[in-house]
Amino acid sequence: MTSGLRKAHRYIWLILVVGIPIIIVFAIKDLQFTDTNTVQITTEEFTKKNAKPDFENEIFKVAFYQNDIELILKKPLKNASSAVYAIDGNNVKMVLGQLTTPGKYQFDVKNTPKNIMVYDEIKDSLITKTNF
Repeated sequence: MTSGLRKAHRYIWLILVVGIPIIIVFAIKDLQFTDTNTVQITTEEFTKKNAKPDFENEIFKVAFYQNDIELILKKPLKNASSAVYAIDGNNVKMVLGQLTTPGKYQFDVKNTPKNIMVYDEIKDSLITKTNF
């Protein structure tokens, strides 16, 4: 390696050592690490609202309100893609949303469904279903 190449090599590494951390800082400064759509809630807060759960099992609680459904996921699901479906009286399924982490989920609905179903889209399997 000639002296010119050594000098260029030194300057390139100096620029990389200084430049890459600066680029990383600017890249991550605007990232949000919390999901703004889901709010973590405890089961005590659920009962403080004087909402009696219409259905409860070891995975989640479901309460129906006038125009929305409140679902509290108690523990993490082992499935990567868990979708929530509302099933009406004619067994027609309507996608409400997706479950990711434990916490409170609210879904807007026009009509109160007959059942709620949590389904794994990837494995094509039923995780749980309410029984009203």
